Amino acid sequence: MKKSILNVIIMLTSVLCAHAGEGDEYLHLSGGFLFQNTLNASIGWEKELAYDNAIELFAEAGDRWEKDPECGKVCSKSFWKNYYWNGGFLYKKSVKSWRNSTLRLYLGPVSGASRGKYFFGVEGGFEYNYAISNGLKFVVKQKNDVCFFHGDSFRNGLTIGIKVPL
Repeated sequence: MKKSILNVIIMLTSVLCAHAGEGDEYLHLSGGFLFQNTLNASIGWEKELAYDNAIELFAEAGDRWEKDPECGKVCSKSFWKNYYWNGGFLYKKSVKSWRNSTLRLYLGPVSGASRGKYFFGVEGGFEYNYAISNGLKFVVKQKNDVCFFHGDSFRNGLTIGIKVPL
């Protein structure tokens, strides 16, 4: 009887103390292409919450290239002409969890500047995480940005990156 009570107590304490990644922090590095001729790179800090949800603070920079009217192709002076930078906060809600991966839906505000004009916007999309060895995570993001007060209003595309545990 004493052994069975002791086993139940040990089992309950181990179950109550167990958590799956709750409180883990990551450095997120990613890059990719967005629609319409946009190259994007981002860095962020992510903290995992209960039930595979997460929050992220991020900063990103990008460039939307165009053909130069003088030379008729993308030249070095026309490539860096339409750069932007921004940052924001994202809340990531877990949609589905598997053994080594998670699918999340995320949404949050962003603000930044493009060609000297400031903008405010909303970013949302899907994020797929796959856990690699040593706590590293491979990430594929489908992102959608809707920005106000400048000409580059819509940006959407794919980015690929990695999350390094802190």
